[in-house]
Amino acid sequence: MIKLDLYKYSKKNLVYKFLIKKILRINVELLKKDFLHFDNIDLEFKESFFYEYYKKNPTTDWVGNINERDHYQSNHNLQSKDEFYKPVRKLESFLNKKIKEKLFIKNMNGKFKIKNMWFTIQKKNEDHSIHNHPKSILSGVSYFKIEEKKGGELILYKKDKKITFMPKKNDLVIFNSETMHSVNSFIGESDRIAVAWDAVYSF
Repeated sequence: MIKLDLYKYSKKNLVYKFLIKKILRINVELLKKDFLHFDNIDLEFKESFFYEYYKKNPTTDWVGNINERDHYQSNHNLQSKDEFYKPVRKLESFLNKKIKEKLFIKNMNGKFKIKNMWFTIQKKNEDHSIHNHPKSILSGVSYFKIEEKKGGELILYKKDKKITFMPKKNDLVIFNSETMHSVNSFIGESDRIAVAWDAVYSF
């Protein structure tokens, strides 16, 4: 499958817009409708990978430019790692079977494809400031290791309300990539590990 961001290309010029809408028959505007989905699914990550990666990569593109209360963040290319092949395929299958039907009419051409994937290790008193992911369509986070009811709530800032989500193990949250969000300070004693990702709609 060609990894092409159809929404992005539909905005480039009228030719692309015509090809995507009239020839491929994909209504990319549906990708931008307000969306939020909660689920629980085991993506079968291996805990050893996170700590081995951390040991080999104490400094990443995202560590060193954060304040002292922010957490460790891996590079955003884990979707290309052999160890993540099965989790990525399982997540893409979930997106294209369950999430796609919530956004589109049945059998719409095209598929969701993971563009970037990374993980975070949040220690006691660490948080993550408000931000969004404007270069993709859907974003999400899977909670791999977590002490329940120990802070670290995900805050989603929707147009008319603020949603606070207290995660538990294997919870999966999916939302529009432009949605502003943040993570409250974590107060647990053990590490909190989450895997985040961005997806585009491709053909």
